[in-house]
Order: sequence, then C-alpha cells, then structure tokens
Amino acid sequence: MAESNFYFLVNALPDPTDLEAGELEAVRLLIEDNLNQTETHAFRYLLYRNDNKNLLKLLRKRDGILPRTASHFYTPAVFTFEDLDDMLIDVYAGEVIVPEYLDQFLNEEKHAGWTVRERENRLLELYYDAGICHPQEFIRSMFLFKRDLKNVLLALNARRQGFKITRITVGDYDLPVALAASTQADFGLGGEHDYLGQLAHLLAEGKLVELEQTIDELLLTHCAALVRGEIFSLNFVLYYFLDLSLRHRWRALTPDQGARALGDLVEDIIRTAGEPAESGVIK
Repeated sequence: MAESNFYFLVNALPDPTDLEAGELEAVRLLIEDNLNQTETHAFRYLLYRNDNKNLLKLLRKRDGILPRTASHFYTPAVFTFEDLDDMLIDVYAGEVIVPEYLDQFLNEEKHAGWTVRERENRLLELYYDAGICHPQEFIRSMFLFKRDLKNVLLALNARRQGFKITRITVGDYDLPVALAASTQADFGLGGEHDYLGQLAHLLAEGKLVELEQTIDELLLTHCAALVRGEIFSLNFVLYYFLDLSLRHRWRALTPDQGARALGDLVEDIIRTAGEPAESGVIK
C-alpha cells in the first residue's frame, strides 16, 4: 500500500473560508487523488450521508411520494443519480465499489416491505453501524459522537411529541437505555452530555436552524480534538473536508435557496417514529 504524501496534500488544500461552493468537488478530487485505497475508503464516509439522502429520494420518487420532476441532488456525493438508479435495478457496473452497508440495505429493501419511515430508519441504522465499527479512528469517533448527539435529540423531541423513546433511538447500547428509562428533565445525563440543556432549549423554542448550526459546531469541536496537532495526517484532511462541507451546506441558506434547505434541515431534526405528514415532515 503506497504511503500518502500528506505534506504535499495539506499544503495544496485551499483556505476553506475563501472557497466558492462550486469548487468543493475539485477539492474532493484533489484529496482522493492523493490518498491510497484504504484512506479513500475512510474519506468517503464523509460523503455517504448525501448518497443515502439521494438514494432515499429516488426510492420516494419510485413510490410516487415525490414528483418525478424533482431534481435536487445532494452533494458532495460518491455516486451519481444514474449510479443509484442502476443499483436499484441490479445493473450497476461502475468502478466505485458499493460500501457493504449500502449493499446490504439494497438487498434487504427488495423483500422487506418497509414503510417509508422504516426504510429510512434501516438505512440510517446500517450507516451508523458501519461508521462506528470503522477501523479508522477519526471516522469511528465521529460516528460515535454523532450517534450520541442524534439519540439525545431524538429523545428530546420524542418526549415533546409524546412518543416512546425506545421506538426512535439509534443503536443498542447504554445511552438509549438511559434515555428511555429516565424521567428527569435532562435524562440524568446533563453532566456527561453537557450540550443536552442547550439542545433542549433550542428545540423547545423552535429555533431549528440555530439548533442545526449548534449540532454542527459540537461535531466540529469534537473532531478538532482528534487531530491533536498532527497537521500532516489523514485525520487533519478528514477534519478539513468535514469543516469545508459544513461551510458549503450553510452557504445554501441564501434567499433563493433557503426555503428548500430549511425544509431539509427540519426534516433531519424532527425525524421520529410518528406517522409522517404528506411532506415527510411532522408539522
């Protein structure tokens, strides 16, 4: 396995504050061109989130839930819409290997008979399981932190909506058990998860955009600690692109794109086990 030249790559990366949204794909290609196969496998876990959303959108179109004219494509992504469409009919022949979690989901989806909500939850579960078991330390730690954040947020919203917390949390480990068992306002976890009160306040106030920004800031703060001053390393490159992609995401909140982007954020935030409204968002 070739050793990557991180000194060259890091020095070639542009300042994320000066980068235009359209240049994100060029940076992605620069990074992948300078990583070996194992490192690229880890890097793509920063992109699969959008592939998941694109695949679910295709499935919703197939089921008549979304108009077939809807064309918005989440980027950066590993696979094109054509790739994903080919995967659904078992004719994909692209050079990029389909990750195991996605391959498993596609095989299960053919016979499972899931509802829309069950289907989306299953893909999310497989994605998180793959991430928290990943051998690369940055990816593994990032997914563990994201899973805790998501479960705390889901539990807070479930309590507000009157749903059973055991129906909507992700993963089988100690935190979902504690969230489901506790009757305390902070689930008895305020000391261990000090962000809980802040998230609860923003959710209660309906400040959903600020809530999503806070979640991203918490994630970046956690991941910055994983770099540990090792600038010329894979961990730094992963952190750099995570930061860059989140900046790109928030630039979408321009006046002409804000309504669509806000709808996407709200849908992510208030995903629960309840019956979805027609749009897929619980009002």
